[in-house]
Amino acid sequence: MTRRNLFERLRLLLCIAAVLLLVALAMLNRFAAATPQSPAHASSSVAPAFSLRYITFKEHLYAVADVNLESQEIIFSTSDDNKPETYPVVINKLYKAGLKPVLITNGGIYGIDSQPMGLLITPGGKKHDVNTTAGSGNFSWDSAVFQTLDDGTASIVPARDWQYSPHTIAATQSGPQLANSNKINQGFQPHSRFAFSRTAVGVDRSNKRVVHLVVTRDAVTLFELATLMVDELHCAEALHLDGDLSAFYIPSSPDKFVFSDPGERIVTVLSVIARKAKE
Repeated sequence: MTRRNLFERLRLLLCIAAVLLLVALAMLNRFAAATPQSPAHASSSVAPAFSLRYITFKEHLYAVADVNLESQEIIFSTSDDNKPETYPVVINKLYKAGLKPVLITNGGIYGIDSQPMGLLITPGGKKHDVNTTAGSGNFSWDSAVFQTLDDGTASIVPARDWQYSPHTIAATQSGPQLANSNKINQGFQPHSRFAFSRTAVGVDRSNKRVVHLVVTRDAVTLFELATLMVDELHCAEALHLDGDLSAFYIPSSPDKFVFSDPGERIVTVLSVIARKAKE
């Protein structure tokens, strides 16, 4: 091979490399534009302890809201007539009630009568009793209660063991419990074929004042969701809140919705609000 031919081949290779680099940069820009940007920065001035991040875990994309109960509060509510409502309708009613959530999401499974199927404690008191009746479906499968107490801590308790306490200020019941004592529910099958978009809540194993709320963009199994909660988010306890209705609604974000069809309707509402200063 002559020196001239070698030079021509080298120049050709450099041109190909340049083209490939431009293609890679174009694809990266397209991916960045298609990937939802975290609204947490937009809401940070309103809620400094509230953050939203996106995690790719085992090929699935999740949105995770980290809530610090030292400065934030989680409350539950339902519509007055127990009819499913869209997120914009829910947020407008909360505003009229004097509440200004930084985030709302689906707060639990409801029945065919459009009422919560189990325990629900709202700012107005207990709306529904704990339900330990055996049945089919996710709600009755290792049903558990997520609750927050007046000392600013959170916990998840199996429904059969839950007892009323005047220190409980908010609670919702759902199922199944994803994790308990740092361990994934042993009833979950790693290769289950039942995959849906899902919503979950977990309590951090190192700080019971930190709660992780999760919605999935992709359809995932309960085992996959539980694995995320335990292995990636380091939750000691975690609870599946619902399937299919999986979204965050963030009023301060220009896009409002994270992983959602704006037409989705919910019954039980989980809201994150600023904690009131103690008088």
